[in-house]
Amino acid sequence: MQNSELTNEMLLSMLKNSDHSAFEEIYRRYWRSLFRQLYAKSGDMELAEELTQKIFVSLWERRTDLHIQFLPSYLDAAARFSFINHLKSVIKAERFVDVTKSSHDESQQQHSSYDALAAKELMSQLYDGLEKLAPKTRQIFVMSRLEYQPVKKIALALHLSEKAVEYHITKSLKSLRIILRDYLAIALLATSVSLTLIFS
Repeated sequence: MQNSELTNEMLLSMLKNSDHSAFEEIYRRYWRSLFRQLYAKSGDMELAEELTQKIFVSLWERRTDLHIQFLPSYLDAAARFSFINHLKSVIKAERFVDVTKSSHDESQQQHSSYDALAAKELMSQLYDGLEKLAPKTRQIFVMSRLEYQPVKKIALALHLSEKAVEYHITKSLKSLRIILRDYLAIALLATSVSLTLIFS
């Protein structure tokens, strides 16, 4: 069987065993889509190419340590946060050069805006994941983790036992961790955004 006929799961298994032909096939399948995504974000062809190359270099260098569930979502997240990290590095460089308080404050505000962008990306993925939950489970998760309502109040509002509410919360957390596993693996490493309150 040729590499072009292999599933992503097969290629990932081969990649973990340092099979360079599997890496080349992954590169062939996804280089163009990642480049287009980064070019659309940056408007800079050279930068988009550089960031795309770095994503694949990192994939190869970390091949034995990665636990990727779904390759397209992992690479999509890598592209998003590769660009965010680039923007952060630009801001850090500007901070180093700036010497006046006003310019430093402006850099601080820009840095905060990129953290906000990362948070927005994370929440977008979270809401996509919520759509995959059963309606009742999704409703209870939102009430508990996004509206911060206590279990007792949720139980009264929905005419359920507290034990049933806790079951739905546990079920939703377990499902979302699986659904968002690849995305969070990159997002939590690449940004200062924390989802501790949501997923604890």
